[in-house]
Amino acid sequence: MIFLAALIGFAFGHVVHLVFDRFFSGEPLRGPFYECPACRSPITATSAIPYATIVLSGGRCPKCGEKLPWRAVILPAGAAGLFALSYLAFDEFGAGLLGGFFATVFLTLTFTDLERRLLPNRIVYPSILLAIAFCWAWPDTSWVQILAGGAVGGHPGGLRRHPQRHRRAGARSDRRGRRPHRQHRRPAVLIYLFSLLFGPEAFGMGDVKMIVLIGFVVGFPAVIVAVLLGTIAAGIVAAVLVVTRIRGLRDYVAHGPFLAFGAVLALFATA
Repeated sequence: MIFLAALIGFAFGHVVHLVFDRFFSGEPLRGPFYECPACRSPITATSAIPYATIVLSGGRCPKCGEKLPWRAVILPAGAAGLFALSYLAFDEFGAGLLGGFFATVFLTLTFTDLERRLLPNRIVYPSILLAIAFCWAWPDTSWVQILAGGAVGGHPGGLRRHPQRHRRAGARSDRRGRRPHRQHRRPAVLIYLFSLLFGPEAFGMGDVKMIVLIGFVVGFPAVIVAVLLGTIAAGIVAAVLVVTRIRGLRDYVAHGPFLAFGAVLALFATA
């Protein structure tokens, strides 16, 4: 069964790679798949098989000759590994697939943050809805814990007006000009104040929305562990980069990958 779980993850990771650019380009999710972001030529039947282009064309697009991005290799393999680990952690096939799916979502958000400095709403919002819809499916976490975990990250209604990840936190209002209730914004405000240590643009509302997603996936209190682990990991890496003078104290450091790291650890640890 673990081999089947890994195979499903392998195929799922390849599909995510094929639609990756559409997460933030504004293109409709429907339409022909393409593997090369340069020419965007529709894939052939052979390219629909994971790693077929990598093996047969040496990692280059067979149409234009451009080198394919590294995610073409990492996403399928990473998803296969995450699905296999999830099956081992949950020891149930259904829960293992569910855990593998959300772990792959976090892996995908890692790539979008590293490549584009974005945590796309096209990934985060549907994933939140799926996490709520399947909150009953986790074997050791109740739906009450799941909903409480999502509430810890912030109130989704208070984040509805922030499609861009790096918009500065300022005066916020809803479509009718009224401010969201103050208690709904407290977690987001605390996260933003902490982010000032890394620079005014380091921690955007996309990170807050990602924490909401993490809460709806791992539940409470695991969401606190996930954010804590991610924050510690980000601090350690940032400190190393500053000490080695690779980055300055106020330079941008993507937080999404570290939040994803903490989320996957918390997800599997609570299984």
